[in-house]
Amino acid sequence: MRILKYILLLILLILLAFSVYLSTKEGDFSVTKSKVINIEKSTLFQYLNDYQNWESFLALNEKNLKISYPNNTVGVGGAFNWIGSNGNGSVETTFLKENDSIAQKISLNGEASDGYITFKDTVGGTKVTWNSSGKLNFMGKVESFFSKGFKKKLGSVFENNLIALEKVLSKEISTYSINLDGIVEVSNQKYLKRKGESTISGFYTVLQESMPLIYNFVQENNIKTNKQKFVVFDTYDVDKNKVEFSIATTLKEIIYTTPESEFTVDSIMPHQALKIILKGDYSHSKEAWDKGFDYLKKNNLEQNYNGTFREVYVKNRTDVKQPSQWLTEIYIPVKQKSSKPVNVVPANSTPIE
Repeated sequence: MRILKYILLLILLILLAFSVYLSTKEGDFSVTKSKVINIEKSTLFQYLNDYQNWESFLALNEKNLKISYPNNTVGVGGAFNWIGSNGNGSVETTFLKENDSIAQKISLNGEASDGYITFKDTVGGTKVTWNSSGKLNFMGKVESFFSKGFKKKLGSVFENNLIALEKVLSKEISTYSINLDGIVEVSNQKYLKRKGESTISGFYTVLQESMPLIYNFVQENNIKTNKQKFVVFDTYDVDKNKVEFSIATTLKEIIYTTPESEFTVDSIMPHQALKIILKGDYSHSKEAWDKGFDYLKKNNLEQNYNGTFREVYVKNRTDVKQPSQWLTEIYIPVKQKSSKPVNVVPANSTPIE
């Protein structure tokens, strides 16, 4: 019995010494991994700025991944939570700079840290750098001691995620098509709108953040719409790098808003327009618009500035997660030419895939 007591005492002393050792051991950590991805900086930023996209590449490295989303997944305050084969965690955006960086608050298996993702133009594409820093608690130090280092484990996670991100986005972004659908008749349509503005490069980032506002307003006030989502472009100033626009949805019935409301009602007046169909990521929108303007020039068609320049989001990220499956209709108003035959298409129509 005395020998057993000595053995137990020895074990306790070893555990005590081990605990003291870990308590005094430096717990600060900082992990940084980088990868050059052959995709435009703005596209990468927009993709990572919406946490609903993260499942597409995290799932490649996690078995039985289960992700839950709050109401907001975009911009400052955007967040998500996950449970997977490697544990559980959460991420929330605390700060961002358009097309430059995203700062985060991270929890990984109970360990809190600060995250920082930066995007830099470089030879071969965009250099994406992923950093996390923080301080390990006692249990974190124990895990780190027995699993060959928390830093090594976290670094491996970042490295694998960047590889998966490149794999997913390279396929999704490169898969797209642009079709000119000819001159169509756009009919009269009442719509609810909310004005906004942004830089040209930051338009789709602001759109992601703004679009839920009109959805919430419609639901809270039981407004009947045909669920068409679109943007009306009021001004597009390249010299000032500024876009003024309205996010909108078409109405099934006449409604009235108060004078102080940020939401107002407007109308699409009947006109002819060149219809362009983009299937794929929004990074190809400029190419689609340019093809449209080139078509007008080749066919001696003039733009009608009294018409409505708009993008209609037939399928977007709320309908399908894969950017290659997004469907956008672009309408460029043209001046009437009665001698030219037109395809009669109502304002709320969608193409058949």
